[in-house]
Amino acid sequence: MPVADRLLGAAVKIVDVSDLMKEFDFDPGHLSVATYIRLLADKLAVFEPYDRLVYVDTDVIFNRSITDLADVELNAPLLAAHDEQTYFDPSCRVSLEMEPGSSHFNAGILVLNMPMIRAEGLLERARELALRRVPKLDQGALNIAFAGRWQTMHPLWNLQTNYSSQIPFSRAFARHFTFGKPWWPSPEGVELAAMAIYRNLAKDTPWLDRFKRPLWTRGLRKRLLRKFDGLSGIILNKEKYRRRFRFNAERCTAIFAAQADQGMMAATYPEVLMGVVKARK
Repeated sequence: MPVADRLLGAAVKIVDVSDLMKEFDFDPGHLSVATYIRLLADKLAVFEPYDRLVYVDTDVIFNRSITDLADVELNAPLLAAHDEQTYFDPSCRVSLEMEPGSSHFNAGILVLNMPMIRAEGLLERARELALRRVPKLDQGALNIAFAGRWQTMHPLWNLQTNYSSQIPFSRAFARHFTFGKPWWPSPEGVELAAMAIYRNLAKDTPWLDRFKRPLWTRGLRKRLLRKFDGLSGIILNKEKYRRRFRFNAERCTAIFAAQADQGMMAATYPEVLMGVVKARK
């Protein structure tokens, strides 16, 4: 806490939600129960004066002012980015019992339209689903609750790391480290420029050594292996590998960016738009 106070000062207010969390028997799975905090945004008094909230995971770094994201025109309860890698899995909707063609968002960066969310009881619905232990923890609960009710976020605001095809860090509005984390012993997928920022932020703190690790292992092996996804998909008859092989980050980013610029709701059958599936099934 002393380090946080020194670095952040009055810019950040820390809110203790531990008592509120005790009211819910959430399953943290392989994560911490803190992952469910985003489901409580409508129950925290500190947020009551605000019509719009921006939620951000801790494994995100911004190259652009977060105010620009908060100011995006929003005509739906939620602004979120497609979780493109979810669409590699042909059964991604089956486990959540979602409608055919339903889109799926990544919950790491969200803009919440609180008046609409409160009026429709969407976070309350998400909490109910989470307590029923739907698959994929809080992200699964949110995707079911907000199905058909979310607007497309520009993909550069939630640019996730991907070993198949990846937009460089220099073009990201916000990089989301969905694979290796910068503070992990083996920070796979973390670019040198991003690590330099973390290293600079960590100077004069007890955690500087975490960001001095060599980056030669930063995803090279996995990127090489995924070059053979197409062949593996044929030999092993794995549709997931075939879809992953067809994925092109530049093409997908352009498609979803255009939809975001038009303020469009999330498209149905996004995997067809992305070109990883040839036709609707």
